[in-house]
Amino acid sequence: MKYKVVVFGTKQSTVSLIDKFKDDIDLVVTINDNNSYSISGKGDVIDCAKYNNIECYSTDDYSLKSCEEFFENNEFEIGISYGWQRLIPNSILGKFKHGVFGTHASPLGLPYGKGRSPLNWSIIRGFKQVYFNLFKYEVKADSGMIYSTTKFEINDWDTIESIKIKDLMVTKNQVGSLIVDYKNGNIKLFPQKDNIEETFFPKRSPKDGKIDLTSSVRDIHNLIRGVTKPFPGAFLMCDDVKITIWDAVPFDNQLDFSQYEVGEIIEFVEGTWRFILKLVDGTLLVNDFECEERSTLKTGVILK
Repeated sequence: MKYKVVVFGTKQSTVSLIDKFKDDIDLVVTINDNNSYSISGKGDVIDCAKYNNIECYSTDDYSLKSCEEFFENNEFEIGISYGWQRLIPNSILGKFKHGVFGTHASPLGLPYGKGRSPLNWSIIRGFKQVYFNLFKYEVKADSGMIYSTTKFEINDWDTIESIKIKDLMVTKNQVGSLIVDYKNGNIKLFPQKDNIEETFFPKRSPKDGKIDLTSSVRDIHNLIRGVTKPFPGAFLMCDDVKITIWDAVPFDNQLDFSQYEVGEIIEFVEGTWRFILKLVDGTLLVNDFECEERSTLKTGVILK
């Protein structure tokens, strides 16, 4: 069987991409619904492919290493990976006549900021912009030739949710251009920057959302907005109770709160569960949080 355009993905963003280009896609590659992988923002890719009458190849093997027979026995023109958070084996990449293309965001431009969770890290580390790259996959992660680069901002009101909306908008635009160029036999690539040091962002896990109360208000705010929904969130502990903070903003660093300890709940906003938290260099207004026992939270409680 010969497949021209193939999409790899597992996320809701993958579903959006499939819906956008359903008339161009011949095959969708995803993982089965009964898999054991923890995927933030997982989408129902199998049902999406079925609804759009697109053939779907699903597997329990996220690495695709056990799927080489399928790729060996078929022909492929071009692949697009979006929402597929694993390296694709070289034996599979080599089966695509025009290659497999994927996306990677870097706050300074590739080769800076390769690796995992670049959008989250860009917010957490306080960057004000992202360079979105659509590039051709090679064996080494995030190292291929670039098809296009698009810059967009990270403003003070952005969270990972709004940044991912921007990312999806740019992805649809650039994938559309790639498909047109593929059909016209006009795909042009350029190398990554040679005046920037190659760096890699480390993998993030839910435990990395633990808030360090020795950090500044700005750094804590950046962490909260960088790992909020659909990711596991930033958190503090009240004894053995976990408090996941989904939304918070800097409150004030001029009023005198010196009588309170760092991590102490100063007070709740009247009639709400919103509370003001003392930090080392100011205060934080927590607007949305989650915990199993809200009754444990009260004025004067110290979070750690």
